[in-house]
Amino acid sequence: MGERRLLRVYRCPRCRNVGYAPVENFQDSSVCSLCQAKIPHSSSTRYAATVEEAESMIRELVVDSTQRSLPGGDPRSYGVRKRVLNIVEALVDTNRGRPVSIMRILQECSDAGIDEDKASAFIDAMLSDGCLVNDGSEITLSGRKGTYVRY
Repeated sequence: MGERRLLRVYRCPRCRNVGYAPVENFQDSSVCSLCQAKIPHSSSTRYAATVEEAESMIRELVVDSTQRSLPGGDPRSYGVRKRVLNIVEALVDTNRGRPVSIMRILQECSDAGIDEDKASAFIDAMLSDGCLVNDGSEITLSGRKGTYVRY
């Protein structure tokens, strides 16, 4: 399990970067990891206690913002996209944090009643968004395989 601390999960108002930063308390400011803009506390700010929680929140922010930015985005497709992401997260967790094959993911999506073509399209979109990482034959969540940001 991850080290416990207070991590602010943010979307930078200047550059739209999504990330997390450690803070001592809620009132402390933090800075964007990309453009160094100040990230203040607000009523909508989200916090995590572990790196794993922060990365999960970041993935949700990216999936949510990508869906909102799609012109004419169907709200039902957001739900399917979120289900596919949850399936990938569950399979990676079941596999003790190691990547899983695309065939295993598609089989699980099919078992959950998600059309294989639609699931494949959402996986491709999440790979493009950076939510998922493809190492050639297997897929994992971004932030796995030693790519955690260290402070």
